[in-house]
Amino acid sequence: MAVRETIVAVASPPGRGVRALVRASGPGVRAAAKSLLGAVPTRRGVEKARARITTMDGASCACPVLAMWMEAGASFTGEDSLEISCVGAPALIELIAVALVDGARAAGFAARLARPGEFAFRAHLAGRISVDEAESMAARIAATSDADIIAADELASGTTGMRATELLARTAELLALVEAGIDFTDQDDVVAIAPAVLSARAGELAVACAQLRGEQASAHARAVALVVLAGAPNAGKSTLFNALLGRARSIASVLAGTTRDAIVERVCIGTGLEVDLADLAGLDAIGGEGLSATIHRDMQRHARAMLASADVIVRCTAPGMARVELVELAHDAMHAATHDPTHDAMHAATNVVDVATMVDLVPSGAHANSAAIAVSAHTGQGIDLLRNEIAARIRRDGAMRRARLSTILPRHDAAFRAAHDALADAAARAASPTSRGRYADIEIIASALRSALDALGEVSAPMHPDDVLGLVFSRFCIGK
Repeated sequence: MAVRETIVAVASPPGRGVRALVRASGPGVRAAAKSLLGAVPTRRGVEKARARITTMDGASCACPVLAMWMEAGASFTGEDSLEISCVGAPALIELIAVALVDGARAAGFAARLARPGEFAFRAHLAGRISVDEAESMAARIAATSDADIIAADELASGTTGMRATELLARTAELLALVEAGIDFTDQDDVVAIAPAVLSARAGELAVACAQLRGEQASAHARAVALVVLAGAPNAGKSTLFNALLGRARSIASVLAGTTRDAIVERVCIGTGLEVDLADLAGLDAIGGEGLSATIHRDMQRHARAMLASADVIVRCTAPGMARVELVELAHDAMHAATHDPTHDAMHAATNVVDVATMVDLVPSGAHANSAAIAVSAHTGQGIDLLRNEIAARIRRDGAMRRARLSTILPRHDAAFRAAHDALADAAARAASPTSRGRYADIEIIASALRSALDALGEVSAPMHPDDVLGLVFSRFCIGK
């Protein structure tokens, strides 16, 4: 087996920083450490040291660093490893990385700068981390929101694999029944599973695979939660939208119908929590002033669609106005949606934050809805309280967890797509039995179910054919 090269990489983010980290791994690390630090580490741990480096113009200098030494078998990669923590100056970081490579080469070791992900790859080869854990690390590095971190945690904890395992077990059970039916195709009185039942169960599994892909799951599988401002025309939605955004983005006017389309902006609503904030057109049954019936109908349809896909609804009610009833609106939007028959649009209608707007225009306590959060976009009253309530609703309700579908791994997506296609094919074939109520293509159905098992096995642990045989014969009574 060829001796591995010693690899070196900057492990901290690019650019300037207070501290930076340079990492090295491989058989030449001891030599590289002696060249850079003047001594070979003798024990595991962190030590103060001085790195001796040569600048581009040939001048020599030394700078204080912290050196962490880890012996083979006790490091992330399973190899001798060294980490250098120093001042986060880009020029200094580059010089230290080059010095480690040159030091290993001078001692006769093959050394180079590492390729992306190479440290994690060596850790996987050494049995230190699984593929799922490696993918979880990459997902955390690329995370831009809480939802991305949740998705990465699911990879690390094996939640995605467990979902696939459940589908695999149910598919294997169907295959076992089909295999049993193949053995008794010449006996009309022996039917392990009726074609209609098989078609229904295979169809359910196909839908479940599509949901895991995000194809038919939440209509709002996105990286961040969606928060919409809803209410009647002139309820103060646009003014509140601008106040939450911190700048004038939506046009506020006393003329009904000014906001004709949903305006969506990304905004930080709490510490480390971003949301997509949407300002909807006013919800009403009659046309806005100066609007044609077609324009008004399109405005209302779009507003209701956004309402149905929202994670949190901020219902705005101005002084003297009646509250807009959202349950019926969400119900209508749910039935109008054709993209996702499994989506529960009623969830958003139950996750409503009531807001009494324009409270600066009425005496204290005179607002009709005393249970609502009283806000004034002009004075700033209640704005922080509203932000906190929205953040609390999102975190407590777990609305962001539905966004995990937006960060599914490409290999998982391909596996679930292949399983979906195979199960859908099996369901379609089982739905067309012969005139005698028997299967028309039972061998092809069994082949499709085996293909689905293979695809799901790429995410979960694969199922051996002997396991399927065990399921087949476990369903026979004694003496059969």
